[in-house]
Amino acid sequence: MKQKLFLPILLIAVLFSACKKESTNDKQSEHSDSVIAVIHGSDSTTTAKTTIDWEGEYKGILPCEDCDGMEISLTLNFDYTFSQSISYIGKGGPYESQGNFEWGGSENIIVLKFEDGSQAKYLVSEEMITLLDENGERQGDEYVLRK
Repeated sequence: MKQKLFLPILLIAVLFSACKKESTNDKQSEHSDSVIAVIHGSDSTTTAKTTIDWEGEYKGILPCEDCDGMEISLTLNFDYTFSQSISYIGKGGPYESQGNFEWGGSENIIVLKFEDGSQAKYLVSEEMITLLDENGERQGDEYVLRK
């Protein structure tokens, strides 16, 4: 009699444990799929414009051909305006300018548009911006302004 009861109880226990494991695996699989979807979704839309705290004041001393350096203070505002102050070390200044800026095609580059019609391009990174040449190429590590 004990053997007759033992076998059905064992069979029921095995069935419940098998069902429980399967549902746990299903939940883990569903969770993994949603995590993968979130990761892929965020990678495709990552830009400096949307992920970096770019608003604020950047300062630095950049190279100058006919002076000891250009001391620059550049403030980027959330409304896409900017103000800039440049002092030419050993020559004079500060010279103040302002204008608007827009994000370039890659949304990692900003284009400053000065009131006199001239432009300057900067690559936006975490806590710094890098002045680019007229072709939008990096000039070197010495062309960096830091927050």
